[in-house]
Amino acid sequence: MTRASTRSALSRKYLPMRQRLLLIPEKADVERDAVATAWKGAGGSVMRIGRFWDPPDVDRSRVHVYGNDTFCLVLAEKLSLQLVSPSDHILASIPKEFARREIRILPLADLKADAFPVFVKSVIPKQFKSAVYDSEASLTAETQGLAASEEVLVSSVVTFVAEARAFVLDGSVRACAIYEGEASAADAARFAERIVSTMGAPTFPRTCVVDVGLMEDGQWALVECNAPWGAGLNGCDPAPVLACIAAASEPK
Repeated sequence: MTRASTRSALSRKYLPMRQRLLLIPEKADVERDAVATAWKGAGGSVMRIGRFWDPPDVDRSRVHVYGNDTFCLVLAEKLSLQLVSPSDHILASIPKEFARREIRILPLADLKADAFPVFVKSVIPKQFKSAVYDSEASLTAETQGLAASEEVLVSSVVTFVAEARAFVLDGSVRACAIYEGEASAADAARFAERIVSTMGAPTFPRTCVVDVGLMEDGQWALVECNAPWGAGLNGCDPAPVLACIAAASEPK
């Protein structure tokens, strides 16, 4: 990074909220609306965009995006923004002490019949439904049309009695909430923070959404990681989440 780009990154990091503009989809959504309300309440501006493939002329030095994948990815390209996201391979790189299960990435063709039942999800997000597949036939039907070389994440089947979402920035959990089952949000936050602090960069980017699950034996495990620019609140207070969303998109 050059001195000029370093100065630019630092100045943006400390940009007052009143100078920040959040772009969100035009269509109403309960969670996005809550983020928008919190953003404006903190002094920032919000612009709802319908034709995101043809965005208005905005000062990209003060712009942030929050919405679905297509919305944010297209705007990032159009406005030359860098979206901060965890690696698609992050789950396979996590030690078993945090994963609590076997996780590997392999080509679709290498998943043998004797491996089922097994949890399978696409490495490239949303190529097919992430789920526990009972048989090779059921997975083949779901992945019809995908190349045999398509990478998939394969996990042994586990049961979570509760799940929590944590928004993390600079190694600290800014907000955490239980979105499935019953458990201690404080315990979930501590576990999520321990994963991030232990693994550090470059495994985890500066900001990230970490989902953790409580297993039947009382142990917490990493469920998945997501990007703050596209992750739902899942019960989290939007106010402390704003800093994570702001840090998740920046000019290239």
